[in-house]
Amino acid sequence: MSKLNRGDGKADALASLDEVCYLLQAHPGFRELPVPRAAKKSRTGIAIGRLIKNARLLNFGAEFAGSVTLWHFQIHQEQPRVLLLDLRWQVERIHDDWSVFVHFVDEDGAIRFQGDYPLRGETPDPLGFVYSRRVVVVPAETPPGNYRVRLGVWSPGSASHLQLTQFRGCQRDPADWCRNAVVLAGVTV
Repeated sequence: MSKLNRGDGKADALASLDEVCYLLQAHPGFRELPVPRAAKKSRTGIAIGRLIKNARLLNFGAEFAGSVTLWHFQIHQEQPRVLLLDLRWQVERIHDDWSVFVHFVDEDGAIRFQGDYPLRGETPDPLGFVYSRRVVVVPAETPPGNYRVRLGVWSPGSASHLQLTQFRGCQRDPADWCRNAVVLAGVTV
């Protein structure tokens, strides 16, 4: 729970919207319903979204092709072989064939398992934000160990990776095959 100080010396305990969503999603009866139509975009809303994104990028983020920016990433291990990824994006536009690749890479640089997903169908809010929660089941044949989490955006239709245009608080992946991905975290399975 976060604390809000109203200036009168009393601190009220308030749950942030993120915390409320996290609590709701843990409930067995919770389900996400598809949004029937996209949120109405406006130039003002997108401009405000860009300002928030740029402020977030001062500490952490990865921008791809100047139009898709990851500004939050968190990984939870819900069960021994089940990972939960929380990703938050700010998007200027989404092409139908863009996909996020999430590689779990071993110490030798080999991809041991993946959590890829398409951006198609993601519905930005009026500020251009997209909130994704992804479950990654670690395959039974994956040996226990430490894995780096590598993320990028690519277009399967053109077989190309979106250019990493800026990043902060994470590392550019040194792999020669891509050079347009970031290493976000490590996880032990």
